[in-house]
Amino acid sequence: MTTHTILWNGTPIQLDVHPTPGPAKAAILYLHGGALLYGTRQDLPSSYIQTITGRGFYLVCADYLLSPESPLRDIHHSVDLVFDWFLSHCREHLGPAVPYVLFGRSAGGYLALTLAHRACTKGLQPPAALWCFYGYSTLLHPLFLRPSSYYLRLPQLPEELCLAPSAQAPLSQAPIERRFYLYTSARQKGIWPQLLSPDPQELEQFSVPPSGLALLPPAFLTASTSDQDVPFSFSKVLSQQIPGSQFLPVFGLEHDYDRNPALPESQTLYETALNWLDCQLYSAAPPHKT
Repeated sequence: MTTHTILWNGTPIQLDVHPTPGPAKAAILYLHGGALLYGTRQDLPSSYIQTITGRGFYLVCADYLLSPESPLRDIHHSVDLVFDWFLSHCREHLGPAVPYVLFGRSAGGYLALTLAHRACTKGLQPPAALWCFYGYSTLLHPLFLRPSSYYLRLPQLPEELCLAPSAQAPLSQAPIERRFYLYTSARQKGIWPQLLSPDPQELEQFSVPPSGLALLPPAFLTASTSDQDVPFSFSKVLSQQIPGSQFLPVFGLEHDYDRNPALPESQTLYETALNWLDCQLYSAAPPHKT
């Protein structure tokens, strides 16, 4: 594994490159979750990284700018910067025709969908496929715009802990322990989207409408029926709106259930997703040299 650093207006953004032990079938860009408020590129368990690269997929795990220090527009622009570096790096090391996949969990799934939509509508090389685990395509869903019944069951936090940081330098990673209170409070009040951007037009600009989802490449999706953060129905509907997609439901588990690699459902998820991806790439060019 090697770590690379790129700069967004002086703010470092890091990417970890995990090569394959042999020829690469394709490259995968991974975007982490964390409600766009917290998280790090290193949240993907090492066992998954080993499984993915062992199956012949060159993996790049990336940070990106976080809210509220950075506005939503800049978060997406930082993802574009990461994407440009990823494509350039993969073309240099894997060849110009290497196919690529966008992979995101939760908020990373949202970023993967919006990035794929930009690629497909702006004449860029589109991804060969998507992995969107318990993600969403818009921040304007009514369930995000009203208090969450799940988070209302948690204790109300002191107001001083719930104030968004002001006039601080941009961040590209932040531990959940320091930021989850901010997310919890925002979901209790039904203001999480407004925390990311007070401008409804900007929230709409960085969403993918149903007509845009129809333009995307096939996606592999998963969600739990008891997801407390992103309703199960979101992923189910996405699988119906994105052509050629496959949806793997699980039952009675938490939102990001695969953070526990020991769960049988987690192991089944990655094995099934990789088998599906192999099928999607079956007719692609021969493996690329790493």
